[in-house]
Amino acid sequence: MKSAVCMLVLLLAGWCFGQARESAAVSADGIAPVFPSAQTTHQTGYPQAQSSWELTTPEVERLIEDGLSSEAALADARVEVRTDDNEVVLTGTVTSDKQREAANDIAKYFAGNRRVENKIQVAGL
Repeated sequence: MKSAVCMLVLLLAGWCFGQARESAAVSADGIAPVFPSAQTTHQTGYPQAQSSWELTTPEVERLIEDGLSSEAALADARVEVRTDDNEVVLTGTVTSDKQREAANDIAKYFAGNRRVENKIQVAGL
């Protein structure tokens, strides 16, 4: 429950920050990014976070870890996050390509201008 509340606060803060930035530019669909529920397919994926986000490396890592732990579709996944000033590296094991893609999308959303390297293995492949 605590992580869900934290994620909601983080998403709200990100949305508010985005609203201030969107006065000059609105996304193509005019809708702020929101994480899909477990039933939503990841056909379009999450939009990449604004490169103007100036988050510290620990903040980015924490946001990604919180995003991964609060995503219901990743409940049985084991994903580790390593972040530095230039990249985010995802490692671990998931049970499907859909889970691998969901973890990648969450990392890209919070990575800002960092490159995301997805080294997550799908169990059984």
